[in-house]
Amino acid sequence: MSRSLWALAGVLVLTPGFMTQAGADLAGLQLAVNEPVVYLDVQASTWRPRGRISFGIEPVLRMKLISAGFTVTHDPAQQHDLTVRVEYREERGEPIAVNLYGTDIYCRILLDHPHPEEVQTISIRETPSYRDLLNAPYVEVVEKLEANPYFYFVGHIVWGWHQHLDTTGALIQALDRQFNEELHRPAATPMATLVSPAETFPDLAEHFAPSALENTVDELGRLRDARALALLERLMMQADRNIRLRAVLAIGQFDSPTVLQALARVAETDSDSGVRHAASDVLSRLLKP
Repeated sequence: MSRSLWALAGVLVLTPGFMTQAGADLAGLQLAVNEPVVYLDVQASTWRPRGRISFGIEPVLRMKLISAGFTVTHDPAQQHDLTVRVEYREERGEPIAVNLYGTDIYCRILLDHPHPEEVQTISIRETPSYRDLLNAPYVEVVEKLEANPYFYFVGHIVWGWHQHLDTTGALIQALDRQFNEELHRPAATPMATLVSPAETFPDLAEHFAPSALENTVDELGRLRDARALALLERLMMQADRNIRLRAVLAIGQFDSPTVLQALARVAETDSDSGVRHAASDVLSRLLKP
């Protein structure tokens, strides 16, 4: 066979794979086109020397929005569906030692809307513990921010806002989605277990997930919104002992007879004695006349 025919044969052999990849790329492009576009406007400041902010607030927020299903732009002139404005401040906190101060973080996230009555806002404030510092004070306060329910789930909360949910409804939806995804996560394949370049860097979302999920369950108990009861009841059956315990304690904040049967089952059958005792205590409290 001539060299030109071999070349043509090579093209013909490669064509199906090439067309498959091209189709996948086209589908991905179409998906990206259909994603809502967010204009992300971040204004950040710090009291720290030289005005340097060590925490990458803008790229972290960008990744959270992208993970929730948005396309993100930093160009106000680009056509976009909604605007998220963020005011991030690092303020000087309490003195720790000579010439050493803690850092308090204030973060306000606002969804702009043409109608003022539909504007949605989250305000978060985190401070170091000061008394029992296990890490450098700046590291600790950033970790507290990353594990804050409203910051951890901010991408999905904005998505909920986009669907006209209130903040609590969006938070409930976000937590429900997180556990559903874990429950239906496909089994790893040999290809999926190959180490990619991205895996050489820590996945911060995975790192902060345990604390953030526990804090979110606690927050739903504090809010006592009836819409969270069905989710909390399901979470009492989770594999993670800490989540089961937090769900029991969160349900204990409600005055609802609808969960008595579920609590009784946990009090009798849970594999962890601490969870069983917590469920028994909550059950006793709810059954008091």
